[in-house]
Amino acid sequence: MGGRPEKPHKPLLGYIPNYIESGPRSIDLIRIVVNKANAKRLWIFEPKVKRWWTPEEFMSQYERFENLDPKWIENLQVRDPLEGIEAADVQIKSILDRKAILIQKIVDYWKGKKC
Repeated sequence: MGGRPEKPHKPLLGYIPNYIESGPRSIDLIRIVVNKANAKRLWIFEPKVKRWWTPEEFMSQYERFENLDPKWIENLQVRDPLEGIEAADVQIKSILDRKAILIQKIVDYWKGKKC
């Protein structure tokens, strides 16, 4: 095609270091996390994005991936989901407190204005 010499096909796997042999497979690490969560009757928490997963949801979502970053898996936490509810309540209270301050500031501002 176009007078260029044909390049021999090189499979992509030939360019990637043998990831599977370099350490544990992603699915094995995922199963460890899921089994730990199931054994303790807890959920999986991803702190970076503050996302909660049931063990079943997590397995369903990630079991098909082979090259997950082991550091990402290490950062996952097995926690009681009620801790998430408590943290959300604290955040909601903080937001409502700031909202009340803003409302009062608006009311005070317009009370002081002569129309």
